[in-house]
Amino acid sequence: MIPIKPFVRHEEQCPHCGGTLHGGEVLWQGIHVCVSTKCEGCGREYLEDMRVGHATYSPYRVEMPDYTLTGDAKSRKWLGEPLRQSLMNPSYDLAVGMTVHKKKASSRVIIVNTIDYLYGHALLKLLNVQREYEQSPELGIIVIVQKSLEWMVPAYVSEIWTVDVPFSKARNFYPMLHHRMIEELMRFDEVYISPAYSHPNQFEIEQFTGVARYDEEREPNPRITFVWREDRLWSGSHHMARAVQKFPQLKRGLKPLIYHQRSKIIRLFRRLRESFPDHRFTVAGLGRTGSFPAWISDERVSRFDRESELRVCEIYAASRLVIGIHGSNMLLPSAHAGMTIDLMPKDRWGNYAQDILFHETDHRLTAYKYRFVPMESSVTLVAGMAAAQLKGADHFNMQMMEERQRQGDHSSWRGKAASGRV
Repeated sequence: MIPIKPFVRHEEQCPHCGGTLHGGEVLWQGIHVCVSTKCEGCGREYLEDMRVGHATYSPYRVEMPDYTLTGDAKSRKWLGEPLRQSLMNPSYDLAVGMTVHKKKASSRVIIVNTIDYLYGHALLKLLNVQREYEQSPELGIIVIVQKSLEWMVPAYVSEIWTVDVPFSKARNFYPMLHHRMIEELMRFDEVYISPAYSHPNQFEIEQFTGVARYDEEREPNPRITFVWREDRLWSGSHHMARAVQKFPQLKRGLKPLIYHQRSKIIRLFRRLRESFPDHRFTVAGLGRTGSFPAWISDERVSRFDRESELRVCEIYAASRLVIGIHGSNMLLPSAHAGMTIDLMPKDRWGNYAQDILFHETDHRLTAYKYRFVPMESSVTLVAGMAAAQLKGADHFNMQMMEERQRQGDHSSWRGKAASGRV
């Protein structure tokens, strides 16, 4: 964690002269938590990322007063350049505000900033709350969150700062929001910033959604669920989806592909139904185009709210297997379901596994339960893989558990021998 009150801990080297850059005042840009710095050698001044969120591994620096950007070239387009542009063109949108929910009093706090322009990024940052709570129980936790994720903030936090910033406008810099946060921080004696890692691995999803993950003993008639979306389709044509993202006016062109996806899901479920007649078959996700046969439970929604988000998490938690196209839509399904098949578009292999919330600690079980296959895979191939995955799960788990159980028995025996209780 990074101290920002009563002092800011931030020391970097000047890219021009190699002198030390000392941290000055914190700037709450939104996605970025920045700090003003000045070189003790050449006197140059900067605004630069604190190591928070994606800046933990890809920080950027903006030299003032010319707004010259330096940082990692790989993330420059989607992370660095939007930062520079937002600082050059601040937004004074009066609709942007912040609601403070005070739950517990604390003079020493750590802030988890989850603001982002992508739902998946914001959700992943939010999962850092559990680690901060467990590692620093002496500190109160403040979560800065956008409205759509407020329902997932754990009950044990001290305060929730809900910002009225939609994902589509979250890259902007709102000076009024910055000043509001500075005013709120005056109430505290000691303040730290969480790194809010972009891909945390220390969390239990139930703490955030209130829904326990899949338990086969609890589900005598488990579901097999397809996670539906209408902007990235199981069609084999990722080029069309990319074109629609750039040019929304082409969205009508997706309709035949959406119906083609519907047809493939029905054929997939028909094949699986032959082997698993006792399972329930479900389609859940965002978008209501088309309809499904009565034997397929249609749990899709036109828009998500707190109620529908909770409902869909319960569906995923009742699913022995979820199948869907790679993306943030797979985060909560993979966190709650028993197993996952992730259909990967050609242009997303570089983001492999970034949309999956793993909950296994045994690497062998992880390899078995989470499958990644090309989006171009046929219905026959996916159905065959899914059937084998479902049929073989119990036997595979038994094989992998055998050694662990024997080690447990031996450990128990050695403990008794050491205590003279054998």
